[in-house]
Amino acid sequence: MQSKKMDKLIAACGLYCGGCSYYYAKGSKKSQCPGCWESDEGCEIRECAYSRSLRLCIFCSDFPCSKLYDLYSLFYIHFDQVKKDFPEGVRQEG
Repeated sequence: MQSKKMDKLIAACGLYCGGCSYYYAKGSKKSQCPGCWESDEGCEIRECAYSRSLRLCIFCSDFPCSKLYDLYSLFYIHFDQVKKDFPEGVRQEG
């Protein structure tokens, strides 16, 4: 059984925020990302899941939908941005 903190780190789309460079480095100057469910930024996938009273898209009768296909097809942009923002990689403090 997952803890509540772990649940908050799993985005509606199925991505694990705790494994993202921007979440992991949230204490650095590079990022302050609180994770999907705590973010103030709009996300049409998260809002869609919320409107259907779902925690994860996998429980939706329309899974997988075009919104998910569109998101995952753009991941090369995310990875390129991570390389720019963290040229030395994300370092664990201590």
